[in-house]
Amino acid sequence: MQLDHVNIHADDQEAMRDFFIALLGLEVGWRPSFKEPGYWLYLDGRPVIHLWPRSTPRGHGWVDHIAFGPCGAAAARRAALQKLGLPFTESRLPQSDIVQFFVTGPEGVKIELQCR
Repeated sequence: MQLDHVNIHADDQEAMRDFFIALLGLEVGWRPSFKEPGYWLYLDGRPVIHLWPRSTPRGHGWVDHIAFGPCGAAAARRAALQKLGLPFTESRLPQSDIVQFFVTGPEGVKIELQCR
C-alpha cells in the first residue's frame, strides 16, 4: 500500500498550483471533467495533489503538513529554496541523517522536504 494523493481545498488554486510547481517540480496533468474547477498535479507520472475549490471557511484543519522525499542533497535543496525566495525552516531529524525543510506556501500550506 502507498499514499495515492492529497486533496487540498484552496481559495486561490492558481497560487497553490504555481507554488507546488516551483517547489516540487510537479506538472499539471489530466483531470476528469468535474463540475468544480481544479487541478491535478503530477509527480513521476502520478497525480499526487488534487486541488479543489475551498467550500468551508479558512482555519486549521487536521493536516499539519505533507512530506516529500528523498529530495536530494540538503545543501542543494537549501540553495534552491533560497533562490525561489520561499519562507522555510530547517531542522535535523534526531538520530538520523535526514535534514528537514519545512516550506510555507499559499494559504498556509506546509510542505516538508526530506533530504539526506
